[in-house]
Amino acid sequence: MRFPGVPEALTEGETEAEARANAADCLIAALEGYIHAGKPMPRGGAGHSGPDRAVLPSLVTAKLAVHETMLSRGWSRTKLATELGVSENAVRRLLDLRHNSHMWVIDEALARMGRSLSIDLPAPGASGRAA
Repeated sequence: MRFPGVPEALTEGETEAEARANAADCLIAALEGYIHAGKPMPRGGAGHSGPDRAVLPSLVTAKLAVHETMLSRGWSRTKLATELGVSENAVRRLLDLRHNSHMWVIDEALARMGRSLSIDLPAPGASGRAA
């Protein structure tokens, strides 16, 4: 599987089902590279729907929101750590897409930067997965 908006992400499998199962992990690995490089997240393909859509875990999406907000505000890890009263290592874990951070910490980080996380619930009876 390819992700046109994230050319670094490419996955395959013995079968198409296996490739689909690997898609989210592959995409997370590629997006980790964007965070480590301090680059904004690619937007090509965002909003794509259908059977080829990769759905990221909610916690990963929330962490990406922190990263994007830091970039847009010009905040470093050190500045966010100071604002939160934590070590820079704590902020590194907060931005680690594979670390099991608490949502309240993400909410607090976003609030310190003047933002909040918006979560939309699907309409009753709507098919598909929640975003």
